Amino acid sequence: MTMVDQTYSISTDEARFDSARLMLTGWAAEVPEGLIRKSLVVDRLLDLRAELSDEPLLIIEIDQFLASVPGQTVVEPAWWLATVASLTEDLNKRVDSLRNPELATD
Repeated sequence: MTMVDQTYSISTDEARFDSARLMLTGWAAEVPEGLIRKSLVVDRLLDLRAELSDEPLLIIEIDQFLASVPGQTVVEPAWWLATVASLTEDLNKRVDSLRNPELATD
């Protein structure tokens, strides 16, 4: 019974992580050449936060980005791309730690 529960949990986590990865990949692909509305950046970070609501360490990181979104009304694309890249990297590390718990360094 325990094995079934663990397998179900991992597959549920992976589905959530896949959804979050798709969000991040899409956002990275559609960055405009000009400035980005700050409200769009905040909305997207909140969407990601909701998607990963069961991942406290990722939530902390997302909250840090939410607290540090630059600008009054617009955000530089470079900041947004760096944020998306950082979140993608941390999400991938979390997925790797679930798949290979012996490799987890956190």
